[in-house]
Amino acid sequence: MRFHTDRCDVIALLAARNSKAGGISKLASIKTIHNEMLRRRPDLLELLFQPYWRRRAEDIEAAKLGRFVALPVFGLRDGQLTSQYSRTFVEQAQEDPGIPRLTAAQDEALDLLAEIAEASCLHAPFAPGDIQLLNNHVVYHGRTAYENDAAAGQERLLLRLWLAMPGSRALPPGFETYWGDTAAGVVRGGTLQADGRRSPGVSAAARMVPALA
Repeated sequence: MRFHTDRCDVIALLAARNSKAGGISKLASIKTIHNEMLRRRPDLLELLFQPYWRRRAEDIEAAKLGRFVALPVFGLRDGQLTSQYSRTFVEQAQEDPGIPRLTAAQDEALDLLAEIAEASCLHAPFAPGDIQLLNNHVVYHGRTAYENDAAAGQERLLLRLWLAMPGSRALPPGFETYWGDTAAGVVRGGTLQADGRRSPGVSAAARMVPALA
């Protein structure tokens, strides 16, 4: 799985069970990638601050807001760097004849980003019970290929949770096309619900405090 970000402020990954081999988590600092591109190819870095077309996942959001969205890979606001990145979604958008074609330079910029991420990343193997909490705006995550062995009970099971943080920072201009709201501290990201909310409502039963025995 290539490096990418998810639709959340913080992503939690819990290893419930490991595979026979592989499946090692890979983490890359977005700030490191940005600074290395600035040092080596500032011309390509500048392109990543401009919109790239991506295809949305096939969910309610795509049905309501459209299958394609354009936003930058990198953005700055209040001196804070943010990135939203999935090359797979960029490539899927290119399969549609109605989407503007990537230039050779735009493709080269994505190549260099991926190269630096791979060269600078941290390999973080999971032990069962381990959990990673990642700031999705400044850390890319990915993983190595893995091999399961069902007979031996070695089948990878990784649980994922998307978190909207009450103390989250504001996101850069242009990111509202994907996130809906870029203000600090709002509930954002996740999957759009049928009623327009970003997260399911909490039932009254779920909010009740159990009585002490």
